[in-house]
Amino acid sequence: MSRHAYGELTTAGPRAHSAGPFPMAEVELKFAVDPASRARLARSAPLAGAKPSRSRISTTYFDTPKAELAAHGMALRLRRAGRRWIQSLKAGGEGPGGLHVREEWEHERRGPGIDLSAFAATPLAALHGAKRLHERLVPVFTVDVVRTTWVVEPAPGCRLEVALDVGEVRSGRRSQALSELEIECLEGDARCAFDLARRLLDELPMRPSAVTKAERGCRLHAGRAPAPVKARPVALERALPLVEAARALVRSGLAHLQANEEGVLATTDPEFVHQARVAMRRTRSALRIFRETVGEERSRAWRDELGESAGALGEARDWDVFALESLPPALQAYGDAALAKQVLARAARRRARGRAASRAALAAPRHARAVLDLARWLSRADPDPPVAAEEPLARFAARAIRKRHKRLVEDSRHLARLDAAARHRLRIDAKRLRYGVEGLASLFAPRAIGPYRDLLAGLQDALGEANDAATAGRLVGELGAPETFVAFARGWFAARERGDPARLEHLVRALRRRRPPGS
Repeated sequence: MSRHAYGELTTAGPRAHSAGPFPMAEVELKFAVDPASRARLARSAPLAGAKPSRSRISTTYFDTPKAELAAHGMALRLRRAGRRWIQSLKAGGEGPGGLHVREEWEHERRGPGIDLSAFAATPLAALHGAKRLHERLVPVFTVDVVRTTWVVEPAPGCRLEVALDVGEVRSGRRSQALSELEIECLEGDARCAFDLARRLLDELPMRPSAVTKAERGCRLHAGRAPAPVKARPVALERALPLVEAARALVRSGLAHLQANEEGVLATTDPEFVHQARVAMRRTRSALRIFRETVGEERSRAWRDELGESAGALGEARDWDVFALESLPPALQAYGDAALAKQVLARAARRRARGRAASRAALAAPRHARAVLDLARWLSRADPDPPVAAEEPLARFAARAIRKRHKRLVEDSRHLARLDAAARHRLRIDAKRLRYGVEGLASLFAPRAIGPYRDLLAGLQDALGEANDAATAGRLVGELGAPETFVAFARGWFAARERGDPARLEHLVRALRRRRPPGS
């Protein structure tokens, strides 16, 4: 790696501008493609008649030992394709659903050195210590792929590049296989890329991917495995149109889902399943809250399309909680060590089946189409329908919260006498209200939203514990355990399903007394 040389960032010589670093808005769709499906790509109808070209590409990515560029969302690379050397800088954020929109500055080099002066007018120059950046840069990882490229013109004025990259990302002794497809607009608008991707999805399994090559390489370099990601708060500006507020919340939920999707598919860590399930609920909750803005029919269709994978994640999560949290205390109370070992082994096998079903659902074409359709809406590829009268966002948020608050209060009447179905309905009320409050929290004063959100969290936790017990009573019968233990366990769980009536009553009364935010 010592062959690389670095020109100073602040020395803007003639080479920096002869070819010029030119900023481009790079818009592309990225998909993970199963190796077994790659051969079908060349035979697919959308690529019929397009002659593929093949090349070997080697790319080295650079950063400082402290990963300063990666921390600021930038990727600096030097690529060799045949006899050509190209240096480029990418900056900006990626969108969820496989849609990647980044600014890119690129120009050719005569050899393997990097001339940082070409990036003097880019975000790279704003880094702390930029004047001496060339002294700190080191190669951190490489990407070596065989790229097969098709250029297609599916409609007049629309020209797309479809590129299949097969190879590996390597950092030191660590490596990871790579099999991904990118669709980039060369001419025309993003609708062409989404249309082509949808047609390809009809013919071969592929999954919208939010993980860039740079992110994979940074993980390898740091020796860091993917980790579960929790939801991040969404800051909504009060002046936002309703449709843009809806997009912000759906974008956040979808990004949260895809940040955990890889972990669900590749690991056995139950926290990935939990976070992916929460992300799915957040996304569907936003679509429900803004259903009139999004369009009733479209909102319902997207929620239904995501419903299958949401259900599979829910079932997997139920088995995780049952096997890891609910079942062991019941077995300990029963007091038969030999039976406990047998029952836990059966529960582990059933957990594995649930995990496999959740993976299959996330990899299914139906889920991929739903994510792609949401990404298309988030990208504004299609114009939004006209709005007759735009309600201010803060007023809309207050009205939505009041409506759900009222429903929860009504469903909580006579709490002590509620049957299992009514308690379940109350838990759904609390869950939907909490997700709504958390999504819209930035529109209200912290002193108004904080205590209210805490009460909701407490109520949801209390009802969730009771629901876990009810679920355990159902699942224990699916293990094929001796009837004597099943009867004992169901009684054990039934006692816990009743929860703490005094605690529940206290939380419900406190919510009834407290006015919802915006009232």
